[in-house]
Amino acid sequence: MKEIQIGIVGAGTVGGGVIKILSQRIDKIKSDLGLPIRLARIVDKDSVRLSSLPVGGAVCSADAQDILRDDAIQIVIELIGGTTIAKELTLSALGRKKHVITANKALLAEHGPQIFETAAHNGVAVYFEAAVGGGMPIIKTIREGLVGNEIFSVTTIINGTCNYILSKMCAEGLAFANALKDAQKKGYAEADPAFDVGGVDTGHKVAILASLVSGGYVPFHSICIEGITSIGKEDILFARELGYTIKLLGIIKKNAPGSELDVRVHPAMLHDSHILASVSNAYNAVLIEGDAVGRILLYGKGAGEMPTASAVVSDIVDVARNILGSTPVRIPMQHYSASRSVPIKPADSVTSRYYLHFTVLDRPGVLASITGYLGQEGISLASVMQKEGFPERGVPIVILTHESTEKNLRAALANIEKMDYIKHRTQVLRIED
Repeated sequence: MKEIQIGIVGAGTVGGGVIKILSQRIDKIKSDLGLPIRLARIVDKDSVRLSSLPVGGAVCSADAQDILRDDAIQIVIELIGGTTIAKELTLSALGRKKHVITANKALLAEHGPQIFETAAHNGVAVYFEAAVGGGMPIIKTIREGLVGNEIFSVTTIINGTCNYILSKMCAEGLAFANALKDAQKKGYAEADPAFDVGGVDTGHKVAILASLVSGGYVPFHSICIEGITSIGKEDILFARELGYTIKLLGIIKKNAPGSELDVRVHPAMLHDSHILASVSNAYNAVLIEGDAVGRILLYGKGAGEMPTASAVVSDIVDVARNILGSTPVRIPMQHYSASRSVPIKPADSVTSRYYLHFTVLDRPGVLASITGYLGQEGISLASVMQKEGFPERGVPIVILTHESTEKNLRAALANIEKMDYIKHRTQVLRIED
């Protein structure tokens, strides 16, 4: 059989992991799976990095054009990240009728329609298992494993940085800033963690999953995104006292066929008995509910050198099988088109239970005033907790509500926060059952 030649652009953390796995497993892939793959070229500007990797007989260089111009290369693996050079490289490779494998969630979330349309026009495929969930096979599960299901919901903890920070805050009573410093020290957070703690990284991944689940295109910029920077150690403490755990969730909910898709990213309270509440430290999890399969959980490391590289290698195997089977576009992605944008449920129409943490002056009638404004908007209370021992910050009042629309809740808070007894901005967390 004719060799299937591969070129890798980017030999950093993930690229280096792919090279390591291939150096150990390529002979077994050839013998056990009958796939005649060969790592032919590697491109990276850092020659020192390349010299420390088991590149074997691959030709190493610093110019991505070396891979693009080589007609023998059938599969291009893009692992440089970002949405500028990576986009140009990906489109150029597809234009030359080369299949592309990428771990770049931002690229697909923000420029997916152009990329998939270019791939379809040229009769090649884009594979992206490593873009969402690291070593967890989420993309393959949704696209192939659950093809016999109508997927009703996907609930994710899919950013290891945020989950580690919240886990440390819960376990050790740390403030957010201190937990973030610990995450950076351990290598779980970047020097500039804004994309992670601001929820953007989760948003990119959720946009991709929502597009797959809906069979349309969910634009990243249509998703409401909140990060974890406002979570205080008091919120962690109060949640634990009430039997809840705070997690950053990416949520996708599908109601009746043809209705708006509920897609959002925000911190939420999970009851301690919830299956996702125990997902701790840098681990990720995806809870999927389908009509035939019921609920299934994928759990594992969502990032890192070897887990992510593992997902890239699984894509190499799939693409190589497609080439050998003369089915280069075995799983079409025509739905990922700007012309098939999926309407997203407006944030103010989302219905949820809520955790409200007010910080107020110690004054008679304050609680009655707050509950009165909530009552005016039809918001009923499930429980109320007023705490002592916080004189320097004001008195905390914690309220759990029954279900309400976001619109009604925000209307009530607008009136409450005008009152002179409010000392700090109210903390609002949704409760996911």
